[in-house]
Amino acid sequence: MLWLLVESGEMGGDWADAIDPETIKSVLLETAFGYVWRAHIVLSLALVLAALWRSPQPPALIAPLAGVFLASLGFVGHAAMREGAIGLAERANQALHLLAGGFWLGALPPLLFCLARYRDGGRERDAATALRRFSGLGHVAVAVVLATGLVNTYMILGRWPTDFSSPYQACLAAKIALVALMALLALYNRYRLVPRLATALEPNLALLTRTTLAELALGGAVLGLVSAFATFAPA
Repeated sequence: MLWLLVESGEMGGDWADAIDPETIKSVLLETAFGYVWRAHIVLSLALVLAALWRSPQPPALIAPLAGVFLASLGFVGHAAMREGAIGLAERANQALHLLAGGFWLGALPPLLFCLARYRDGGRERDAATALRRFSGLGHVAVAVVLATGLVNTYMILGRWPTDFSSPYQACLAAKIALVALMALLALYNRYRLVPRLATALEPNLALLTRTTLAELALGGAVLGLVSAFATFAPA
């Protein structure tokens, strides 16, 4: 609801428009943001109902709902500036970028939970299985994030963000650098630390936990930068 009010104020050009019923109505019914926002309300309610359904919740229902909820953000913002086939390609690319990034960053807290259970004799095998599966799927997520991020940069900016006098380009360049650090940490974890768990569990498990926390912190910084430069003109 706050997002709708802030967007109404920004689109109306005056913060008084944030609480003006006519402006809010126009934003809801006459803009792409309004269509996406209404879809988010429906998806949010569906997700809440699915989460309260019963225990355990049906993953075959929650996962697609959550995926559509996240991917639909690709239909607003800079990736939705153009119409036609090129606009549709931009939106699809951004939706894929969001899904891959959401999987990568969103899987890190459960990964930490699995690492904490690695010493538990009753759960060690399950934790090891989850770690192997995440390592495999993580390759796909990282590759998709990098590829779609490059496409986004080209389609929105048309070149590398090298003009640091531009707030948009400066924040985008910082985001690219942080994502590159995250990718390096992910590769280090997968090919350096995970194989060593079988021979020297304690030191490598402790280091893997710390590097995963660092990866999570970098991901939080990336989200902060995206939130910032999404409000700037892409120039």
